Amino acid sequence: MTENRRKDPARIPRRIRRAEDRDLPSPQLADESRWYSEHAALLVSTLKWAFLGAGAGVCVGLGTRGLLWSLAASGRLVQVAAGAKFSPYWLLPLALPLCVWLIRTFAPDARGHGTEAVITAVHQRSGRTNWRVAPIKLLATVITLAFGGSVGKEGPAAQIGAALMSLVSDLLRLGDEDRRRLVICGISAGFASIFGTPISGALFGIEVLYLGRIDYTVLFPCLLAGLVGHLVCGVRAPFPVLQDTLGSLGQTKMVLVTLLAGVVFGLVALIFIESMRGLEKLLLPFKGHPYLVALFGGLFLAVLFAVAGGSYAGLGVETIEGTLTGSLHIVSAAFLLKIVATSVTLESGGSGGIVTPIFFIGVTSGALLAHLLGLPQPLLAAFGFVALLAASANTPIAAAVMGIELLPHAEGIYAALAAGTAFLIVGHRSVYASQKLGFSKSAGLEVDLGGPVGAIDRRGVRVKRGTLTDRLQNLVKARKPPSKGQE
Repeated sequence: MTENRRKDPARIPRRIRRAEDRDLPSPQLADESRWYSEHAALLVSTLKWAFLGAGAGVCVGLGTRGLLWSLAASGRLVQVAAGAKFSPYWLLPLALPLCVWLIRTFAPDARGHGTEAVITAVHQRSGRTNWRVAPIKLLATVITLAFGGSVGKEGPAAQIGAALMSLVSDLLRLGDEDRRRLVICGISAGFASIFGTPISGALFGIEVLYLGRIDYTVLFPCLLAGLVGHLVCGVRAPFPVLQDTLGSLGQTKMVLVTLLAGVVFGLVALIFIESMRGLEKLLLPFKGHPYLVALFGGLFLAVLFAVAGGSYAGLGVETIEGTLTGSLHIVSAAFLLKIVATSVTLESGGSGGIVTPIFFIGVTSGALLAHLLGLPQPLLAAFGFVALLAASANTPIAAAVMGIELLPHAEGIYAALAAGTAFLIVGHRSVYASQKLGFSKSAGLEVDLGGPVGAIDRRGVRVKRGTLTDRLQNLVKARKPPSKGQE
């Protein structure tokens, strides 16, 4: 009996446990030699990654400056060449096949919006990336944007950063784990430097790799790389400094409006993701004819821009700024037109990022929601700016921090709540199909973890038995009248 009590401390009477505790030696500090060894190792590791992270920031910051200069120079050159005779987007039927040829011939990993290939490289090849991706991605993106393709510039910056850091890893003969970390630093530095948001950009580079997981081993070097890359590149956030537009809205009303807006933006993100996936499936039978797909995609975009307006071509920064400040009237279908333009550009062979189009879709859908609710346009446009990024890319923390970095204090807090809501509403989907699934967004759902988000179909998400959702579904089935065949 005594032996059983000793084996099971919970069954030992409290007075006996107290007596035994008095007999135990008092807690001692850890062995000093081990203590010094631990902190010596931590100091060496910190110095090592401070050096590597700062170096990544310098390299990627300079690479991003080269990308931005190339985009600006090519845009001016094309505008001068086109003159007033015609709009550059009429040459997209030639520009997109040229992008397809460049990528297929020299660097197949540079296809699409860039970040997808980087995520795959980190998960499957320890970040190993062909160095030729950097110049080919830069050239293909310059061509796509110069002639009006609806893409962004952050994907190429991230892919260029990854390619540069993979090359540096080869030169330094780093192991696979160090290579992987350094490549993630390059991704974070690319995002941070291209948008002028050092903290949220660095967090985005870490958070975008997984849905629901953050790799804390790379947090310090990525933050340092993002800050140094931002300083080296010298780019300020390309969006206006907004004034507080909360006005006389009460706190309770603002919380309710924010939750409603988060739900709407989550659904808009879902439309965007499913549109891209749907178009990708639709074009599968023509996979063996990429140049033909690029030709017809360019023709479709040229007609779309001619009918709907050139504001949907290219980056669309002017539209984003005008919507955020309230100085630009937005048509109701603006976000849908941008979804179509971006999906066609990327799926038909164009090269570029996807985050700037997400910003465009977010602010224009926010403007529409503001008009429907009778609220200030800049307020919900700013919420859409942040929330759609959180939902489309499954990066709620980075999006929330970006809102706090760019928006007035009060608006940034509410925008963070909208981002968290939209992140849940969009479900287990992402514009980055290679993003690994790290957790289930609801305790009532069973999801196969560890695989890429793009591999999940409707059958891969199941309602847990015994949960509230399961009971409600059973209740609905019980009250549903039987069909004629069952009668």
